[in-house]
Amino acid sequence: MTWKVHLARKHPTKLLCLIGISAFVATTAYWVIGSLGSVFTAVLMIASSAEFIFPTRYTLTRESAVCRTLLKQSEIKWADVRRCYVDDMGVKLSPLDRQSRLEAFRGVYLRFADNEAGVIEAVKSLRPDGK
Repeated sequence: MTWKVHLARKHPTKLLCLIGISAFVATTAYWVIGSLGSVFTAVLMIASSAEFIFPTRYTLTRESAVCRTLLKQSEIKWADVRRCYVDDMGVKLSPLDRQSRLEAFRGVYLRFADNEAGVIEAVKSLRPDGK
């Protein structure tokens, strides 16, 4: 199963706010640090919000779940998934046995794209324990 989510297209107002804030930060860096600082801060702003700006592709195979953005790829093997969390926007596949502060930095988050039922059923069928 494969699908794509592009958050900037879903939330154009937030994209405009991001562009405005990025322009302000880059301009401020130009006046404080210089032209190199402006370029550096603009690149940092784009890199830190890449999941929002660029499309994200999700792929579920028999072996793993994969999340690909322009700058990053996350993958988790089904054998490594210990817990799943479902919320309004997606499913979190976690390698941790219990809830932890590390949760945000581990595993893969699968965002829905008007395919909530299909993603949940695919995750249930692909997990070894079927939960």
